Amino acid sequence: MARKSRLTAEERDIIAAVAAERYRAGETWDQIATHFDLSAEYVRRLTVARHQITYRRWGQHPVADPDEVCRRRDAGQTLDEIADALGCSRQAVRTGLENAHRRASTRYPRLSACRRATAAELERITQLYEACPQASRARPGARNVRGDEGRILAEACRELIDDGIPMEPLSRDLGRGPTWIHWLLGLHALRPDPHAARNTARRTRLLPGHDD
Repeated sequence: MARKSRLTAEERDIIAAVAAERYRAGETWDQIATHFDLSAEYVRRLTVARHQITYRRWGQHPVADPDEVCRRRDAGQTLDEIADALGCSRQAVRTGLENAHRRASTRYPRLSACRRATAAELERITQLYEACPQASRARPGARNVRGDEGRILAEACRELIDDGIPMEPLSRDLGRGPTWIHWLLGLHALRPDPHAARNTARRTRLLPGHDD
């Protein structure tokens, strides 16, 4: 996110929320600040003013035990449920899954594990979309999701996908076309990998012209 002369209150809140989650997952303030193109001290002050932060000892990286995460995931628990049970962040849970080479356990969930987004989740995604800058030469209300604000939006959508919400229903529940989430995640290199068993399945061709 390019540093502006003055960030809006909404932008500061978004940065603080993302920074708090990343710090709790093990990133340093320097690493987090690089993501936003801001100074580490500025990001730290924004975050601690809005969130309860427990500082880590030097070199400490809170992570979730990969075996325990996989066991709970296989038992049908959501990322939030696992994070609450283990006392860590969602990002730490995802890192545990990836460290155990179990990436497929959170990609394209089986139909039996699928769910629809809640009203609160849809409202949060809508708010992140509206926080994106106005798109040029587009219909009124359309947003440019190609920048850093769009990256934050895409990461929030990816969390819902990882938690068992299929992309097409999520797109439709947000009032978009069936491939909008798929397009958004691809734009920010966050699209899930399909199950290995489905690699030979016929792929859906993206529709051109998505620019909002």
